[in-house]
Amino acid sequence: MSRQPALEALDGGQPGFVCGMTWVSADALAALAYGTDAIGPADALATLARALELDFAFVPAHEPWAADAVTGLRAADVASIWAVGGVLGRVGERVGWTEMLRMSVAEPGALAVYIGEALHQALDDVRAGVRARADAAIIADDIAGATGPLVSPDFALDALVPCYRSLAREAERHGLVPVFHSDGDIRALYPALVRAGFAGVHLAGLAEDAVAISFATARDEGLVVLGGIESATLLSGARRLGVHAGLLARTGGLLVCDDGGITSAEEVAALAGALEAARDAYARGV
Repeated sequence: MSRQPALEALDGGQPGFVCGMTWVSADALAALAYGTDAIGPADALATLARALELDFAFVPAHEPWAADAVTGLRAADVASIWAVGGVLGRVGERVGWTEMLRMSVAEPGALAVYIGEALHQALDDVRAGVRARADAAIIADDIAGATGPLVSPDFALDALVPCYRSLAREAERHGLVPVFHSDGDIRALYPALVRAGFAGVHLAGLAEDAVAISFATARDEGLVVLGGIESATLLSGARRLGVHAGLLARTGGLLVCDDGGITSAEEVAALAGALEAARDAYARGV
């Protein structure tokens, strides 16, 4: 467990095995804090990071305890990745996802005002991460899902990527490494994300074979990859997932973590097992 290897890996270095954890629900944190000295979710997150020997952990920017979590993680020598909601998700919450997706096809220009407002909100969240002294910023916008893209490539490139560029530049300008998250297969956007200034991507909502394919493509584009462990199947295949992720990490460029959505103490325990299997596979090559 050390913050420095995570920072080196996010910068494209090869410091060895690096692992972390993404979003953990407040209920899971509360359950794990029971019986410990942790007071509140920020302390619980730092306590959990120590127990799992993590190098990095996500901190949800929207939570009132987010800044305290960064402070606690830094004291634990764990890198904090400040998780900021992207523009598409904010617009979907504002006008409704069905209506937003319809407008992105039928009248994309009408979404411009909503997108502009969402960008300003997201920029404010990035700046809050700067004030909290986070180490990296992940812009989380689900522009795809398990069944394919949610918006057209043209809409993504014309309306969304310029916003992502602004967010990445704001993060980088203040010393936060910019990373992008989306569910699904977004390989077609990797070149645009590189040009926008992102150092890495967090893979989510992909099965093992798709993770390997997306990982190889991202690495070819010069992107660092976070992920490798599918949360949806953690309870039934933690060791298998961990071994697969550890062997991918041996090839370089993968920071091993879950793909999001840890909601229970049981899933945290399964993640611990997967990370241990990943460490072992990384060290032994089997």
